[in-house]
Amino acid sequence: MMDETKTKILDAALNIFAKEGYNSATTRSIASKSGFSEITLFRKFETKENLFKEAMSVNYEKLQAKCITLMEDLEKIDNPEQFLREYIKRMAVFYRENFEFFNILVTEDNVHIDSEMGDFGDLMSQFVSENIDNSCCEVTSIVLAINTFIYTLNLDIFHGIGDDGYEDKIEQFTNNMVKCLY
Repeated sequence: MMDETKTKILDAALNIFAKEGYNSATTRSIASKSGFSEITLFRKFETKENLFKEAMSVNYEKLQAKCITLMEDLEKIDNPEQFLREYIKRMAVFYRENFEFFNILVTEDNVHIDSEMGDFGDLMSQFVSENIDNSCCEVTSIVLAINTFIYTLNLDIFHGIGDDGYEDKIEQFTNNMVKCLY
C-alpha cells in the first residue's frame, strides 16, 4: 500500500499535469498543491518524469479495475439498445470521475504516455462490438463518437464552463446514438 504523502503528491501531480500539461507543470506547483515541499517530492520520485509516469501508472491501474467491473456489469445486458444506453450512461460517469487522467491521455504527446494506455479506445470498441450486432452499424465510429462527445462535455466542466444540462445532453446524445442501431 502506498504511503499517504506519496498518494497526496500523485493526486496533486495528476491535477496539475491535466491542467497545465507536462511541459508547463512545475514540481514547485505540484509540491504546493500537495502540501509538501519540493524536497519531499524529489525524495519520493527523484524526477518530474518519474512523478508523471507513476501518476499515470497508478491511475491507469485504478481505471483498468473500474473498467473490468464496468464491462462485467454491461455484459449481462443482451438487448443492443439497452446495452448502448447503459454503456453511454456509465461511460459518462467513468469519464467524469477520471477526467484528469483522460485529459492527459488526449493532450500529451506520446513521449510521456505509455502506449498501453492509448489502447483504451481499441479495447472499448472491441467490447462494444462484441455486444452489438455489427451488421447494423460501424461500432468503432460509434465508440469514437461516444468518447469524443463525453470528453468534450467533461472538458467544459473541467475548464469551469459549467455542467448545466449535462444529464439532458447525455440523454439526447444517447437517443441519437441508439438510432444508429437501426
